Amino acid sequence: MQAKDKAEVAVRDLFDKCYAFTEPANIKALGVYPYFHPIQSAPGDEVVVDGHRCVMVGSNNYLGLVNHPRVKEASIKAVEQFGSGCTGSRFLNGTLDMHLELERRLAKFVGKQAALVFSTGFQTNL
Repeated sequence: MQAKDKAEVAVRDLFDKCYAFTEPANIKALGVYPYFHPIQSAPGDEVVVDGHRCVMVGSNNYLGLVNHPRVKEASIKAVEQFGSGCTGSRFLNGTLDMHLELERRLAKFVGKQAALVFSTGFQTNL
C-alpha cells in the first residue's frame, strides 16, 4: 500500500472512532453531563445556573477578584486603551507593556527577582 493510501485509511479510521464515540451523548441522555451549562449571573462563590443558586467549584477565580469593583474599573480602562484582546499569545506578539508592569509589581510584592503571568491556568501549567 502506498503512503497516500495508508494516510487515507488512517484518516478514515480516525473518523470512524470519532463517530463511534457516544459517551458524551449517553451521559447527556442521563441528565448528568457537567459541561456547557450557561451561567446566568456575575461570577463569584455562588452563581445562578438554570435559575438555581449553586456553589461555584469549577472556577479559576481563586482570589474572588473577577467581580471586584476596582478590578472591573481597571478592566474597562485597559479595554479603552488596548482593545478587547492581545491578538496573540504572550510567547509571540501578545505581551503588552501592562503585562510587564504587572510582573514587576507582583515580583516586588512577593519579594522575588521576577514574576511571569499568563491569561489562563492552562498556560501556567505549561
